[in-house]
Amino acid sequence: MPAPTPPAKRNRPEEFGAPDLVLRVSNRLLWVGEAVYPLHNIVRVQTFVLRPDRKKAMADFAPWIILVLVFFVTSLVDGNPVGIVATIVPMALLVAYLVRRLTRPDLYVMGVETSGAPVAVVTLADRAELRRLVARIVDAIEHPETEFSLYVAQPTVNIGHYVHVGDTANINGGSGNIGVMKK
Repeated sequence: MPAPTPPAKRNRPEEFGAPDLVLRVSNRLLWVGEAVYPLHNIVRVQTFVLRPDRKKAMADFAPWIILVLVFFVTSLVDGNPVGIVATIVPMALLVAYLVRRLTRPDLYVMGVETSGAPVAVVTLADRAELRRLVARIVDAIEHPETEFSLYVAQPTVNIGHYVHVGDTANINGGSGNIGVMKK
């Protein structure tokens, strides 16, 4: 099997900070770094967009900013210069962190789901490349002799800061309440 082609040189945002890893199909196995998935256990391969949850970021920071503002106004009314300076620094840090969360880019990722719980998530800078990768994995599932190898990256983001809109399983007790709701 040939070695993976080195990735093109490009500026990568911090969300792609993890070192590149090898995604390889060989002998009916999908290798993602050191994780191995039998191709016959793969039930879904898809690309999707992870979008930053900007509403949650605002909701998380609003109470803290209000609290620091209250201390700032109190110090301003009292004429306490130490209190004013002591509230400006946390306010600046909070605003900087909020701006950082609000300006995070959308991430194009590929998810590989198996018949069990394991899921692999990898990313490339170009969404079209991800779609071609999905097609190659599907081809490998359908044609056992297929083998390939390439470099991908794993996102190093806190997935809790992102929103994925996809299928939502709506499973409730009772009769007639089982289904998949598409959003």
